[in-house]
Amino acid sequence: MGCFTVSGSEVSSSSVGRRGFLKIAVSAIVAGVVAGVGGYFAGSATVPPPKTVTETVTKTVATTITQTKTVTVTSTPKPTKPTKPTRKILIAAGRTPDPWYPFAAALAKFINKKSDWLRAEAVSTAGVTANTEVMREKPKEYIAIGCLSQIHWLPGHPWGEARGTYTGGRFIANATSMTQCFVTYNPDLKKVEDLAGKVVDVGRKGATNTIDHKAILEAYGILDKVKLVYTGYGGGAKKLRDGLVDTTMLIFVHIYPHKFSKGSFIEQLETKAPVYYIGFDRDILLELCEKEYATLPVRVPAGALGKTQPNELWAYNDATFFWADESLEEDVVYEITRIIWETPAEEWAKWHPMGAHMNEKFKPAVPLPKVFKPHPGARKFYEEHGIEIKNLADLLA
Repeated sequence: MGCFTVSGSEVSSSSVGRRGFLKIAVSAIVAGVVAGVGGYFAGSATVPPPKTVTETVTKTVATTITQTKTVTVTSTPKPTKPTKPTRKILIAAGRTPDPWYPFAAALAKFINKKSDWLRAEAVSTAGVTANTEVMREKPKEYIAIGCLSQIHWLPGHPWGEARGTYTGGRFIANATSMTQCFVTYNPDLKKVEDLAGKVVDVGRKGATNTIDHKAILEAYGILDKVKLVYTGYGGGAKKLRDGLVDTTMLIFVHIYPHKFSKGSFIEQLETKAPVYYIGFDRDILLELCEKEYATLPVRVPAGALGKTQPNELWAYNDATFFWADESLEEDVVYEITRIIWETPAEEWAKWHPMGAHMNEKFKPAVPLPKVFKPHPGARKFYEEHGIEIKNLADLLA
């Protein structure tokens, strides 16, 4: 055992510990103290006496230990390993101008940011119907944004029977509204009956929502009295602006439960001239609902869409939602559902105004619960967290 000799006093190294990293510090401290003591005795007697060697060494070593601990805890953390092998999923999103496309893009972003094993990418398609077509063809690769009018895929529906029925789609979570009515530049067209003899744009040929558009015209007795043009919502708006049609079925922004605004399609039309709205009779919409058309009635208060809508009108909502084929792995859908649920409405709203209704009340709201059953992975998440899957129609009443 070594020792240090200072002015005739011995200080054992055991009094300051045996850790190797302190030896150099103690040696330096003692050397400084020796110099200080010598300087004191060589100087004036009025200088206050130095602290004892033991006090100086003890205090300085304590400080050194504290400083050393502070340094050693700043190590770089090791990266965490994914809890599962990396898995990629694609999201069929529709056309890029469609309001539900940003929802799909947002979900892909949230998944890539918030999951340590699942990766996602939004993919554009020809529309909402095409979303489901892609998902049906590649059920292990895609989820999709579907809509209420996907009911026409089911057995017993002529559209589905002609193309091959599909019953595998399962609900994950709510997405956007698709609330709509006829719009026109002609202020004299006030009722659906006024469209007789006019050129009317409906959905694209082969799309499920086109069935509902034509069913409305038929319910008013004018289907055979109009000239039909078939495009999607964006195409219909363009044809109306170019003067190629008298009216088109068009969507506007509907933030659940009862907040409305014009949206980009109508705002673009208004750069040319004022836009007027043609609503429906609620009873006719309800009768069509009973016949399994996607015509969920929505009351739009007077003035909600501006000065050219002075009276209350009834539109309808072909609501959209995230869904997946029943064969997609339960853990994949569970993870997707978790991320949708845990992402607050404020983050969704950064992608589209309708993201404001992506809250705890509306995320688990399905348009037609008796038809669109939850995916096992989504149901597991909701049940584990005590979340009730609700009927969207009840929340919008």
